[in-house]
Amino acid sequence: MKPGDLTEAVAAVLAAVEAAEGRLAPKKRAVIEAALLCFAETGYAATSTRSIAHRAGVAEATIFRHFGTKADLLLRLVRPVAARLIQPGLVEAQEIFAETEGNLEAKIARMMTARLAFADRYAPLVRILLQELPVNPELHGLLQDSVIGGLIRFLDIALGEEIAQGRLRPIPAPRFLRILASMLIGYWIARSMVAPGEWDDEAEIALMAGLLARGLKP
Repeated sequence: MKPGDLTEAVAAVLAAVEAAEGRLAPKKRAVIEAALLCFAETGYAATSTRSIAHRAGVAEATIFRHFGTKADLLLRLVRPVAARLIQPGLVEAQEIFAETEGNLEAKIARMMTARLAFADRYAPLVRILLQELPVNPELHGLLQDSVIGGLIRFLDIALGEEIAQGRLRPIPAPRFLRILASMLIGYWIARSMVAPGEWDDEAEIALMAGLLARGLKP
């Protein structure tokens, strides 16, 4: 699957914000759409509120009045997206690991396939998050509270069951998550941003899942 375009990402963010806040006034909707486009195209740091206002066709004061600072605007976009788009992925991962059929390697592969599809569909959002997470403490804290913490708690249980059955060597959930995320994010960056082309996702995911699962066998 090719990374999704901005149109789908913008529609997804607008739907998430309206689900959280109700129907948006035209000017608010225009600002959110313009902000996402600017952040995705030029990066958060290089985007000014003036450029967002110009693209949205509103006065810069409109942004300050409705959203506060540029940082506030970014968090206003990410918060409902995390709740509406990212957290369902956590539920999906829980369902995959709760199934009795399939070995650990197959479960990891299914989870990686689902998250790769999400990253492709919302590629502009993923790029913004990858750019800003290392330098934005507020954004990092938001995702830590709304997504990462819950995922680690889930992995503590899921991995604990595998360890208790003797199918997995003891490993802390945060370490497992770091390894899994490093493999998947690294693959997505190489495939969609560094060396785009024809990639065999199924074969690559099977290889990564196999390496991870076999490397963790007792």
